[in-house]
Amino acid sequence: MGTLQILEKTPSLAGLEPEILTRMASSATTRTLNRGELLWQAGDPAKSFTILRSGLVKVVRPAPKGRSAICGIFGPPESVGDLALLKDSPYPADAVVATESATIVQIPRAMMMEAMRQAPNLATSVAAGMWSKLSALHNKIDVLSAGSVEARLATLLIKLYEQFGDDFDDDTSKILVTLSRRELADLVSTSFETAIRVMSRWDREGVLETNSDGFTIHKLDVLRDVAGVGDSGETAA
Repeated sequence: MGTLQILEKTPSLAGLEPEILTRMASSATTRTLNRGELLWQAGDPAKSFTILRSGLVKVVRPAPKGRSAICGIFGPPESVGDLALLKDSPYPADAVVATESATIVQIPRAMMMEAMRQAPNLATSVAAGMWSKLSALHNKIDVLSAGSVEARLATLLIKLYEQFGDDFDDDTSKILVTLSRRELADLVSTSFETAIRVMSRWDREGVLETNSDGFTIHKLDVLRDVAGVGDSGETAA
């Protein structure tokens, strides 16, 4: 898929005239990064409008005592770091590649701001895109309010499955998001040891397994029962 096609599919650029998108595509740069590489660090200036072409990126905010907090995980064709770009302010968090690799498309800030002057509806689309990104924070609230550690971990995995999961003919599901036990523990606000204990038990019981590229779910219904949600993803009454 070419750069222009990626821009056409990006929610934050919805409704832009074809000629503006074409100019953006001609000025855009593309680069591929490997797992663990940084798109930017907290404090870096926001110089480009960044769109994910492939792969996943996690936004990580530094926390006290050398720890960090994952604020959200994003995939194509989402844009990331929009608010810092519009405010012309430094990024408040790191953006780190969470899959084997990720390819990003970047449009210079000056071109993005000029496009907003030419097409006022672009600002509305970008604002709508930022509003949708609040769902990442809502998901985190859902996870942290799910109850026991088991329920919080199950809720997190279901959220990741709903956002990034794929189903296969053998009735398994795959989540192509690589998270360490430490990251899982941080995401659900529990200890490293407790996260290991729960995930290891689920592995022994055949509920899911951890792979080098993410998680394979064998018993999605068990995770849903533990999380207290139905097939629709809604919390049971």
